[in-house]
Amino acid sequence: MKYNLYKKKQYNLFQYIIVTVLVFFGVIFLTVAGIMFYSNAFLEYHLVDGVSMQPLFNPNGKNEDGVYITTDVSNVTYGDIIIYEKPEDGKLVIKRVIAMGGDNIMLKPTGELLEGTSDPEYAFFIQYNSQGEWIELDEPYIKDKSVYTYFVKPDFEDYDYNKNFLETQNGELYLHINDDEIFFAGDNRTSSYDCIDYGPRKTENIVGEVVYIIHGGESRLWQLIKQVLGISEWR
Repeated sequence: MKYNLYKKKQYNLFQYIIVTVLVFFGVIFLTVAGIMFYSNAFLEYHLVDGVSMQPLFNPNGKNEDGVYITTDVSNVTYGDIIIYEKPEDGKLVIKRVIAMGGDNIMLKPTGELLEGTSDPEYAFFIQYNSQGEWIELDEPYIKDKSVYTYFVKPDFEDYDYNKNFLETQNGELYLHINDDEIFFAGDNRTSSYDCIDYGPRKTENIVGEVVYIIHGGESRLWQLIKQVLGISEWR
């Protein structure tokens, strides 16, 4: 009896190229499909309205930028961008977290002058967890650090802003953030209505934390893919 020896099938270079290309595009397809499923199943998309977060959002003044948010807000911390629902009117606002529960915060001159002027530069100073030194908050996302109308009495009656004010031994007023509160503000300080105006807000009304930013005029999917894969970052 004769046996035919098994001969391993030989692939030529062209076949190797075809297989490699198919695998490459297959991986891309699965990656894109996974990102699309993830963003639609676990994240919420919101269009950003207004100019209060310039220059990060809507730098041209057009409402064309958007964000994907996660509703898991357990890890919200300093510098994060959040969407918050104001309880008095149900309006959603998008702002940046400046201080957390337990902190003290004040506004005062930094000792520097605004570039090209004789006007003083102002900044937030925070005493984290109400202990230790007052530390100047580094805010590279702010383009105008001139003085604003800070810590004014709110124009509605359901929140007693003044109860949070305390005074240092030097007579400086500062604001205390209670444990169940958060303090947020818009990056465009001259055109933002936020905790600077109406005081700290309850953390229970945080709707979500921004995880991805989508700028208008560009492919939403392509921007999302780049951020998910870490090719580009916005923070």
